[in-house]
Amino acid sequence: MMLFSLIAASALASQPLPPMKAQDPTAQLQGDGGSIKFDPACRDFTVETVKSVPDCAARLEKGETAPSLAIATQTLGGMGPTGPAQAVAILERAIRTENHPAAHYLLGMLLSTGQAGIVPRYAEAVKHLQIASDRGNPAASDLLATLLVQGKGTARDIPRAVALYKKAMADGFLNSATSLGMLYLNGRYQPADVEYGARLLEEAAKLGERRAASLAPMARATNVHNFQLFPAADPAKVKIREFGTFDNPEIPPNFGFDEAFQALHYRPYDDSATLAELERTARLGPTPYLYELARRRAAAAPADALRLYILARTRMLYDASRCTDPSALGALRAWDTLIAPDFAFVLAAVPADDRAKALALALADEAPLSGDAIPWWVCRSSMTEMTNAVGGKVAPLSLKPVADWPKLREDARSTVSKAVSAIK
Repeated sequence: MMLFSLIAASALASQPLPPMKAQDPTAQLQGDGGSIKFDPACRDFTVETVKSVPDCAARLEKGETAPSLAIATQTLGGMGPTGPAQAVAILERAIRTENHPAAHYLLGMLLSTGQAGIVPRYAEAVKHLQIASDRGNPAASDLLATLLVQGKGTARDIPRAVALYKKAMADGFLNSATSLGMLYLNGRYQPADVEYGARLLEEAAKLGERRAASLAPMARATNVHNFQLFPAADPAKVKIREFGTFDNPEIPPNFGFDEAFQALHYRPYDDSATLAELERTARLGPTPYLYELARRRAAAAPADALRLYILARTRMLYDASRCTDPSALGALRAWDTLIAPDFAFVLAAVPADDRAKALALALADEAPLSGDAIPWWVCRSSMTEMTNAVGGKVAPLSLKPVADWPKLREDARSTVSKAVSAIK
């Protein structure tokens, strides 16, 4: 660790912890110095079933915040594919009528998380969350901080995110203490400060934050060693690196998550230069870049993102099937896990007819691509390769006979085609 980092860590660790208090169960409903109180009579209805209670239906139509929040929440899961749009419309009406911070928070949450298949509108979500945060909703401060870290809907701003996490946990949203602690522990977006991060988790655990309670003991552990392989085409350039508990990558680099890809993946989500770079090069390089392009296209163009995902999965299945060790196929699950937080809404958001078009376009896109590239990015993820590398015995890749590759490619296309076609 550089001397500057050591000095910075020491200075931060010597500072007192910021104020925090136990989780307030009304945090999501707060704003303007109070919190919304739900009327039990209007609480458990969707926008359709509330019609049987004329008084509640009238309050909803008027745009009263309390019934609108409750009914929007029930509508999300209780009206099938029309529920999400109806829920958003309910909240937008409540904001026009009463403009309560809690309605801004819930709408910002729905527009930024992909829940219930809602296509994210990150920039719009940031505006609503900022309004709610400014007017005293701690849950909004927490979620806005997370978007600032990720660079979604706004430029990445770590100092501002840190300030918002502190504001949220001081106002009774204790989850923010854990998020802030992890920000210091993993050192991904700012210099790591393990001592300060550990103290944040420990204090949050004392106040009852469950996630902090499970993570705090690991923050001080000195006997945790994660050995991970950074793959490369040249066996001489394959690296084994040791990580601790929290500074390791989200997805093991042996799944094609090499240093160059890792740096690109952690760039701000809305970075236009990164998107342009991927659109120019993703089809020409290792398959992980296609997954990353699909992830970054998801909110702006769900159907096109689905096409890219199908293309990526077809290629990765073909890549992995050429490795002699079948454990390389585990990379398929790893890449699905990697993109899931930003991609899970896509299948719900893309109608069946458009899914069929995306499949046809993806297979057409795949057909002219070369089938001859040596799939080092996935074959190095096999248990055999990992074991050999940890033992200092990195060797040339072990691949199935080249004569088998055309059949393996056709099998991959057929498998993915059947899987997509079977989605209801």
